[in-house]
Amino acid sequence: YTGPDGVKCDACRAGTFKVGNGTGACISCAMDLYSTTVAAVTPDTCLGCPAFTRSDIGSGIITNCSCIAGYTGPDGVKCDACRAGT
Repeated sequence: YTGPDGVKCDACRAGTFKVGNGTGACISCAMDLYSTTVAAVTPDTCLGCPAFTRSDIGSGIITNCSCIAGYTGPDGVKCDACRAGT
């Protein structure tokens, strides 16, 4: 949770976490990681995207993981190499 002292705190949104107490900001999961956990208190909730996918910093759902160049498939699952010539 985060917020100023003496007022209601807000839960860290999915894709972020906050380890300690106090007024500090929530920290985003790194690039190529995602977390669906709201109010996370450890970076261990940030999980790796499936093989051959990438995500932006602070991704909150697995479908933010999309195929890298040269690979194809639906968002959120392991991607397959494109066929030669495609």
